[in-house]
Amino acid sequence: MALKFAANLNFLFTESATTIAERILLAHQSGFRAVEIPYPEGETTNVVKAVQETGMVVSLVNLAFDKTDDRLRFGSTSVPGAEALFRQQLDDTIGFAKLVGCSKIHLTAGLFKGGQESDYTRTYTANLKIAADSLKASQMVGVIEPINKYAVPGYFMNSYPKAADVLSEVGADNIRLLADLYHLQHLHGNVSKTLEEYKQLIGHFQIAQVPHRHEPDVAGELDYGFVFQALQEFGYVDWVGCEYKPKTTTVEGLGWVSKLGYTL
Repeated sequence: MALKFAANLNFLFTESATTIAERILLAHQSGFRAVEIPYPEGETTNVVKAVQETGMVVSLVNLAFDKTDDRLRFGSTSVPGAEALFRQQLDDTIGFAKLVGCSKIHLTAGLFKGGQESDYTRTYTANLKIAADSLKASQMVGVIEPINKYAVPGYFMNSYPKAADVLSEVGADNIRLLADLYHLQHLHGNVSKTLEEYKQLIGHFQIAQVPHRHEPDVAGELDYGFVFQALQEFGYVDWVGCEYKPKTTTVEGLGWVSKLGYTL
């Protein structure tokens, strides 16, 4: 089955629109059939309207953030002392996801700001168990993503072995691994074998070229012609998130899709 691609609106169409609702409309006009979005703080009504008007699939929503606290601006799932905030953000995000028909939520870990790593691991595991139950009740899946230190210094979830250990401890089939190949290459390299190793845990994919996080056809460390074929052989049938920084503009950069033999 051919791969299908979703526009990540944290990265795409940002040069043309400031709101998520506007970016949904632009993604639709450019041929995308699906989007990944952050929790749309302050514009949920407009985002729901944009999704309804366009028929766009929302393939992934990020957990709501607390943008007022530097420690929590990349999530709260692992942060000791933020458990109540996490539960509120989880409830808010699930409620919004229901409105747009999204069944997958990225449970962002947050930053490690000192203290005992074991405290963060304990908090993370406990919160993911809570999330698993809440998401299951709504027939949803949660995903966790290892992120490299160059992109987000201090991000708590920063390796695939760590993610595998956490998922094993959580023990829920609806909490899965988000494999962003940009981060995977930075963290471990050896993309093909690493994907084979963690295949049974993966529930979502995202893409970008390495090292500059541009379009897949830009010169870089990864051969996306080979990588995309590997993903097809992998048997993945859900949306692949395009979480890259356009080298020029989003629309000018979309030539990679046909160049690599795909359609939106």
